[in-house]
Amino acid sequence: MSGQEKFQVVSAGKTLRARAPEAVVQDAAKAFSIPLSQARRLLVKGWVIKDQLSSKQVLEYRSRLQKIGLRVDVFPAGQFDNRALIAKMQFAQQRRARNEGATTSAPVSTEVGREVVAHLPAQTREAATAAVTAEVAEAASTRKGGARAQVESLFNDVTPTVKSSSVERAQLVAGIFAGALVPALFVILLGLCGYSVLRAVWQLVQAIVSGEFGAFTAIGSLLSVLLAAFVAALLVLPFFAARRLVPQDPDVIPLQPTDAKGLSLLLQVLADKTGLPEVRQVSVAAGVDVVVEPTLADVCSQQLPLRIGLSAVRSLNGNELLALVARACGAYRGKLGGVSAWLVLDTARRIQHMQWALENDRSIVSPSGEASALRRPLHLMLSSCGKAVLPLLDRLYGLHRALTATVARRLERRGDAWAAQLLGSREFTVFAEKWHQLVHAELLVAEINREAAVAGQHLQNYPAAVLWMFSNLDDETRSNIELAMAQESDAWDSAQAADNERIGWAEELALQPLLSREFAVQKLFEDLAELERSVSAGIAAEGTRPAENQRLLCVSKEAEQALQILAEYFNQLPPRRFLPLKAPASEELQAMDLQETINWLRGRLVELRELEQRYDTLRTRGAAMQLGAALIRIQSDIQPQEFFLSGTTPSMADESVRDNRVRRQEMGQQIQQIFGVFNLRLRRALELMPAGERQAAAQILQQLSAYQALAPHLDRLENYADMLGLMIDRLSLEPAQRDLVQKYFALAVRELESLFSVVDASDDLRRLGLGAALEQRVELAPAPKLPDKRPALVDTLQTLELKCKNASAAIAEHYRVLLCRLLQPCLKQERKLKVKPLRLLGAV
Repeated sequence: MSGQEKFQVVSAGKTLRARAPEAVVQDAAKAFSIPLSQARRLLVKGWVIKDQLSSKQVLEYRSRLQKIGLRVDVFPAGQFDNRALIAKMQFAQQRRARNEGATTSAPVSTEVGREVVAHLPAQTREAATAAVTAEVAEAASTRKGGARAQVESLFNDVTPTVKSSSVERAQLVAGIFAGALVPALFVILLGLCGYSVLRAVWQLVQAIVSGEFGAFTAIGSLLSVLLAAFVAALLVLPFFAARRLVPQDPDVIPLQPTDAKGLSLLLQVLADKTGLPEVRQVSVAAGVDVVVEPTLADVCSQQLPLRIGLSAVRSLNGNELLALVARACGAYRGKLGGVSAWLVLDTARRIQHMQWALENDRSIVSPSGEASALRRPLHLMLSSCGKAVLPLLDRLYGLHRALTATVARRLERRGDAWAAQLLGSREFTVFAEKWHQLVHAELLVAEINREAAVAGQHLQNYPAAVLWMFSNLDDETRSNIELAMAQESDAWDSAQAADNERIGWAEELALQPLLSREFAVQKLFEDLAELERSVSAGIAAEGTRPAENQRLLCVSKEAEQALQILAEYFNQLPPRRFLPLKAPASEELQAMDLQETINWLRGRLVELRELEQRYDTLRTRGAAMQLGAALIRIQSDIQPQEFFLSGTTPSMADESVRDNRVRRQEMGQQIQQIFGVFNLRLRRALELMPAGERQAAAQILQQLSAYQALAPHLDRLENYADMLGLMIDRLSLEPAQRDLVQKYFALAVRELESLFSVVDASDDLRRLGLGAALEQRVELAPAPKLPDKRPALVDTLQTLELKCKNASAAIAEHYRVLLCRLLQPCLKQERKLKVKPLRLLGAV
């Protein structure tokens, strides 16, 4: 490096060696002589600790920070700054201060029901809200008049203050013209197609009447008609019939009025109290979204179809769910606002549906992608030509967003205003954070459900799983979500949670809550448990069986305890595969006693962490290099830097692969040498144990040795899993690449089968139960034939990728549980001998 280059040290937002953040903050304050409040900022991910440093200064700073336990990254000078982070933190602090001030200075409510419920203890409060809902549900099933009065009592007797100003109405009128421009282009194109057909027919009739009819006239008219019909089928009709091209969500279940009498009545009263559009049909789904997707007729009649996610029903109270309903309907309130919202949001949705259909080989003649023999040629022609018009759709989508950006943001704020009207502006800011966390929890559960499908299982109760995940988010995740709230939301996606700008705008409205007391919404459904089971089965992959939620959401108690023991013994750096069972060859190392091995390891921990990070980088690059070299051999045009190759010739690609392999082997040997001393530490502890304990430990060592035969298979399996992921992300998966995809798909399947065979052939591994554990996590089925269409092909590759990863994870978990049975008595022996534990110098 040039001596004139400058760098910056940036916090990674994590601590080394799992030190408590407060301890790191205190050490940082002492080391740099700064206040604790300033030192806490060092734990914020992306915080620039020092800028404009030379390479020597960077090493010094990183060394000092690592000693106090803070993990940092190094970047070129000026790449990051703290202004954006400071703005986010200041905004969050101001919001909290306003909320706390409003809480302490808020006048006592004059409504008895609200006052009583608000001041009850948590358990009593939940009982009170449930009791209110039970009364509503019971009244709804008995007498209509009494039920309505009971529901109306949930609302304050005040007039909503959210109203449309003349400026807003002018913006909505402008939005109608802006939102109608792109649909108008499709209408004009439809008119031109119709005109071309009529003109061709008219010319044909004229030729017949005038006696000039001939073969050329007939062929010309026929070609004009076919061309117009083809353009209409390719572009125009898919826009107007976009919903037909997208498969309906299998988990969406329409609710009959008898399925949720209390909910239907609640929505009617909401419309009467607020003037929001009425809900004509309620359907439920598995997720957390509460959305409406009306037709133009629905907007004009002000009767909207509503879809409620049962995960939101499970996780939110009635006030919050009703606020989401009001937000979804608020954008469509009034015919002027409804038409504007329909043009702005529905047009964007239609273009996205068209893009999805063209990318997934769907056409107007075959919306499902499966065409009969008679329609197949036309379907193939439309789907092939559709790839060419995708850039045009991208431009139209960008044009629509550019034209409607102002009105889309206005519609978004209209919805937020109605949500804030029901909850109150102060409560809306608190709810927005909860909303983001709920969306994040649902994403995690969706991924868990997808991984479970690889083993032929699915979550028995998806909404309950979302509630569990939402309730068990750790503090670090919640704080990261709060920082993510600073990212601007997509105004054309009505289900996106409110960002900081929207929260601040809702606060400025200073709206008082329209709802007078809290209530639970779950009891408004007649059989919520059955609905949850139905929607959970609806989103499950075909052929999967329901599994208990906790078995898929939580690791076993044994595995959790094993992780804690591994973290203590290896100081947060457990072996990524298996612990070497051979002692180091160096005579100097072999001469060390127990305390000396621990002292030696203490001085190598930072080096070990860096080695493993570099090894993982090389391993990931190795898979990309291998794939890039294979692409070059089939003469694919690639960018070599995208695959970490030094050139585009086969010899240069092979040289890059070999160089990576050699560096990885050298680094792996260094890692194994350090872990070999861990093995020496283990043996020194065993030597000092009583004979009975030593004999039991020796038996476990013998059992652990059986796993060593799996190491090469796991390495290859991990490599193939990486390559499958790269193929999904970076390849077009077109027919020209099919042989390459088929090759690595077959290799991955063969390696997975080989792994199962090795486990089955080992008596020791079978006795330890590894075979059963592996079958429970991975269902080994015959390799399917690779589909021709990209969506099905991607699904097949993803399924195999997850199988490979789940097989590795199952073996690693099983091995670590057994290893910890050996390490636990060793740690006990070390404590008994009062040896100095394995912690870095300077750590507390």
